[in-house]
Amino acid sequence: MLTKFSKENILLGFYVIYILIAGLMFELFPGNEKQPNGGVLMLYLFIPISIVYFMFHLIRQLFGKIDHTKCMLIHGAVWASILIILTVFKS
Repeated sequence: MLTKFSKENILLGFYVIYILIAGLMFELFPGNEKQPNGGVLMLYLFIPISIVYFMFHLIRQLFGKIDHTKCMLIHGAVWASILIILTVFKS
């Protein structure tokens, strides 16, 4: 069943679902000064998870036969958009 979707669609689906779940946890599990919010915790976990996922695509690009250039561009676009959103919310 999973082979019906392209690798780019799976990657976009991962990011969309992960960010939606982080937003839902931000609303459902509030935090206080001593305990972080559930959504904030998921955003902290987002960084290493997405780096590992990027490294997976990079290794497959370098040593595999399938082109993963679009996947790496999607990673970069998602990271840039999250940085832009976080800087807008910060100010």
